[in-house]
Amino acid sequence: MPRNATTLTNRHPANFLAIVFALIAMAGCGTTARSTGTSSEAKPLGAPTLTVYNAPPIILQTEAQKRDAGVNAIVGWHADLDDAEGDGAKTIGKCNGTMQVTRIEDDREHRMTMIEIDWDGSSDSIVAGGSHPYPKKGIETTTPIVRGVLGGTGTYANARGEVVSTRLPSGWYRHEIWLFN
Repeated sequence: MPRNATTLTNRHPANFLAIVFALIAMAGCGTTARSTGTSSEAKPLGAPTLTVYNAPPIILQTEAQKRDAGVNAIVGWHADLDDAEGDGAKTIGKCNGTMQVTRIEDDREHRMTMIEIDWDGSSDSIVAGGSHPYPKKGIETTTPIVRGVLGGTGTYANARGEVVSTRLPSGWYRHEIWLFN
């Protein structure tokens, strides 16, 4: 090394230690948001910020479209957004979504899905999206779907977090929402 050359460790050891401690502290940031395990079983830690439900969705796709679906096929759907599951639930808004098939494998297809959860009587909404495998040519899956919160409006403007959407035996969906900001 040339005589006048300096390194971070011999020129400013205090700066070096500060950087090391900062990197160690940053490495721990965000690690509590998810538990260990496979992606299909991983869930955010702690109680969700809020939980909402949607009634069985109305799928905007014909039988011929289902039969002929392939890569780039787009499916739209909508449903009432409710505060609970079942007949006694109170409708609090709408849940809207689109799914686009991005690749097809042997017995499944991967879909990019966007959902928008929209509360009645306000400008509040949450938008979430992500990719998830579905049974080939099947509209719904029995596997919980983890999506990222991409933002929102009103109370949820600039929201970030995760949504775990689970299809219930009744055909309803439960959306557990963790907001991180």
